[in-house]
Amino acid sequence: MKKESSLIIKEIENCLENSDFRQIENFMKIILAAENIIVFGAGRVGFVMKSFSMRLNHLGLNSFFLCDSNVPASGYRDLLIVGSGSGTTKSVSEIVSLAKQNNLKIICVTANPNSTIAKDSLATIFLQAPTKYDLMIPRFSKQPMTTLFEQTLFITLDSIVLKLMEKLNQNHDSMSERHNVLE
Repeated sequence: MKKESSLIIKEIENCLENSDFRQIENFMKIILAAENIIVFGAGRVGFVMKSFSMRLNHLGLNSFFLCDSNVPASGYRDLLIVGSGSGTTKSVSEIVSLAKQNNLKIICVTANPNSTIAKDSLATIFLQAPTKYDLMIPRFSKQPMTTLFEQTLFITLDSIVLKLMEKLNQNHDSMSERHNVLE
């Protein structure tokens, strides 16, 4: 297990080192300006995005994962945050299109800077990780499929939470007060 864990950590570190975080401050500024935050991603990326939505709620922000039944009506004061490695997943692209039609602001984390999702976003974080379309070319990750993107996305979003904690003057105790007590 030590060998495999070490490989995974090295791949994540390499991915983070080669990713583009130039828009991170704007990304956070847009999050903080939103009235409601709708978060979305498909597949395993969706699980990561759902956990980010939970942490945004712990920070005291109004955040909802799109597939939950309690998502409020949304419009120009609201934000859609999308995670998509390829930036072209059909279900995600269609949601971005609907959000754009309904005047929501859009930001994303992707591995494809040329995707429609990235082009429709006000701020984009680019993770240097394989996408589902890179699966047939020589791989720089030994992990299967798009695992490296998913892992790096989780760490990136948790890092954003730490930065937002500073900006919102939040800490473990203040966030714990917003944690679900029915677990």
